[in-house]
Amino acid sequence: MPQTDPPQLTTLPPTRPDSGPPDAATKAKTGKRRGGVFGLFEQIKAAGREVAAVARGKSLDQPAALDETEGTPDGFGDTSEKNDWKVKMMHAAAERLRGAADSYIAAKLDEIEARVDAKLDHVETRIDAKIVELHRQLRRMRDRELRHRLRLLKITLIFTVVVAVLSLVYKWLSNYLLA
Repeated sequence: MPQTDPPQLTTLPPTRPDSGPPDAATKAKTGKRRGGVFGLFEQIKAAGREVAAVARGKSLDQPAALDETEGTPDGFGDTSEKNDWKVKMMHAAAERLRGAADSYIAAKLDEIEARVDAKLDHVETRIDAKIVELHRQLRRMRDRELRHRLRLLKITLIFTVVVAVLSLVYKWLSNYLLA
C-alpha cells in the first residue's frame, strides 16, 4: 500500500468561546497534538478518518452524513467491519513503528559496535607499544648482563694469568736459586 500524506485541511469547524474542551477530531484538525503514545494514537485515528473520507469521495470540510446505503458514518456496513479496519490500521501502524524501532536499534548497535571496535583498536595499539617497550627493556637488560659477565670473565682471566706468571716466576727463581 503506497504511503500518501493526508490532504491539507482548508477550514476549521466553528467553535464557541463557551464550549468545553475540543475532542480528538477537533484537536487533530486544528493541529494540536498530544505528546507520547496517546498523541500518536490520536494522529493515527484522525489520519484514518481522513483517508476513509477521501476514499469515499467526501470532502474533509463536511461532517460525514448517513447514507441509506451506508450503515455507519464511516462508510462501513457494520461494526465488525469497522473494528476489523481499525485493527488492520493499528496493526499497520504497529508494524511501521516496530520497523522504525528495529532500524533505530540496529543503527545504535552499529554505532556502539564501531565505538567498541575503535576502543579495542586503541587498546591493541597501546598493548603493542608496551610490548615493544618491554622488548627494548629486556634487550637492554640482556646486554647489560652480558657486559657484566664478560667483565667478570676478563677479570678472572687476568687473575688467572697473574697467578700463572707468579707461579712461573717462583718456579724459575726456585730453580736458579737452589741450584
